[in-house]
This record gives sequence, structure tokens and C-alpha cells, in this order.
Amino acid sequence: RLLATAAREMGDAPSSERVLEVAVGWALSLVPGCEMAGVTVRRRRGRFESKAASEPKVTACDELQYELDEGPCVDAVTDEPLVRSDDVSTDERWPHWGPQVAREYGVRSMLSIRLFTSRRVHGALNLYSFTPTAFDVEAVDLARVLAVHVSVALRGALLDEQLQVAVDSRNLIGQAQGLLMERYSLDSERAFAVLTRISQDRNTRLVEVADHVGRRR
Repeated sequence: RLLATAAREMGDAPSSERVLEVAVGWALSLVPGCEMAGVTVRRRRGRFESKAASEPKVTACDELQYELDEGPCVDAVTDEPLVRSDDVSTDERWPHWGPQVAREYGVRSMLSIRLFTSRRVHGALNLYSFTPTAFDVEAVDLARVLAVHVSVALRGALLDEQLQVAVDSRNLIGQAQGLLMERYSLDSERAFAVLTRISQDRNTRLVEVADHVGRRR
């Protein structure tokens, strides 16, 4: 019942950012042993970014993984879809990251589960604990199901945002075309050709050229 409520709240979230915030809140409530949580997002060109961290320690632990290129959330995004460690301080998979976060932040257990949007790996849901062997079979099963709901809600939110960006871009380009048509007595095709040529000559996205024309008139 609680998982269904979590799925509904994520589905009703107005943005992808809010989906992740709701997901982290539910991870703390639902998954036994979870004391901190956050999400790793993979951006273009493989760059990692931390989102919706329940507290600053999560961001610090995540970013150290990105810096060292080792750790559970890095592995969950790039290698294994589910990564669990009963004690990161002695886990041989991460000889640099594990001892450091145990020493500096008190982290002992961690569970990272990959998030999918369509066929693309979007990131990982990361659960932290200050207790060794914190995530048992029940915790892993709950976290796995929660991650599925997160992936579904996140995909929907991202599609909505992409659609809105497309609509906004189309409106900007249309406004820029209108300005050029009025000022230089061009038809719509020639106005669009001018915008396209400037975009190519300056190696700048068409929507950015249109935005510049609209703002500078």
C-alpha cells in the first residue's frame, strides 16, 4: 500500500526534480536501514551529478565517487544494476572511496540501484547507512521495487519537460521569424533561412539565435 502511495505521489510530481525529491523521501521511510539517500544522474558525455540529497553528507560522498571514479553509485550506473556493500570501509571494490567516507562521514553500508528511462540508463538511487550490514534481503527487495516506480515516474516527467522545451523553442523561432518578416519584408521561408544560416555560421543552436533576435529585436 505504501509503495502504491509512493508511486502515485511521484506520478503526480510536477517536475523531474520533484520526482527525485519524493523518491528520496520515500526511500528514507520505506527501506529498512536507510539513513541517508540521494540520486546520481548521468548527464551528457557521461558526467555525473547528485540530486535530491537528503543531507549534505550524501552529496559529499557521491561527489567523491565521481572524483575517484569508484564507488557503488558509479558501478550501478556503469556496470551492475544493483550494488550492495555491507561495509564500505573494508570493501575491496573501492579501496580509496570506502575507507575515506567511513572515516570522514561515518558511512558503513550502501545500496545503489540503477534507474532507467526508456532504454537509457538515467542514474542510480543511492541509499546510505551508518551501520554495517544494514540492508538485508527485505530492504533490497523494497528498494528495487521503489527504483522501478522512480524510473517510470521520472521517464514521464522528463517526456513532459522535453515536450514543453520543444513548444517553447518553436514559439521562440516563430517570434524571431515574425520580427525578420516585419523588419526586412521577408516571407516566412526566407526568414527561417536567415535564422538557419546564422545558426550554422556561428555554430549556435537555432533556438539560441531566435532567442537573441527576440530579446535584442
